[in-house]
Amino acid sequence: MTRLLAALFLCLAFAPLARAQSLDCASATGLMQRVCESPDLVALEEERRNLIGELQFIDPAHPAIQAEGAFLASQEACADAACLSAGYNAHNEELSAALNAARPPAVELVPEPEAPPPAASTPARDEGRRAALDDAPTMQPGDYLTSIITLIVTLLIALWLLNAAARARRADRGE
Repeated sequence: MTRLLAALFLCLAFAPLARAQSLDCASATGLMQRVCESPDLVALEEERRNLIGELQFIDPAHPAIQAEGAFLASQEACADAACLSAGYNAHNEELSAALNAARPPAVELVPEPEAPPPAASTPARDEGRRAALDDAPTMQPGDYLTSIITLIVTLLIALWLLNAAARARRADRGE
């Protein structure tokens, strides 16, 4: 039982690290192999993939997503890293502009009516709490998906470990 709890704890502890790298340089060929040769190009490719992911979250049929095949084909024709870098920079700017245009308009919050000032003898109790809530970090659409996938993978690993422990117990008993 102790082993099972330790294994479950390890799975839960390292679950945030289970996020898969989107660019596999070990088995890359063609364009991706040339991208993997330069850390700057790897960063640009990761940025491109993140922008595409966010755009797919908002509009899976967006024309910018449909044009990805043409972009990759044009990058195949590049002979050096400078050409690849220029192409990635221009394309990422286009994707960023398309993403900004595709995002729904921001909801304008109506300010709360101002309350009368507190009496001089009454201290404002929740000033610190209000400031802390306003400074909270915001989550991007991809963060929710990553969190859900991480949770599901962690639960599947935990179930697999429970099943393996039960099989080991049955084997030890001779069943």
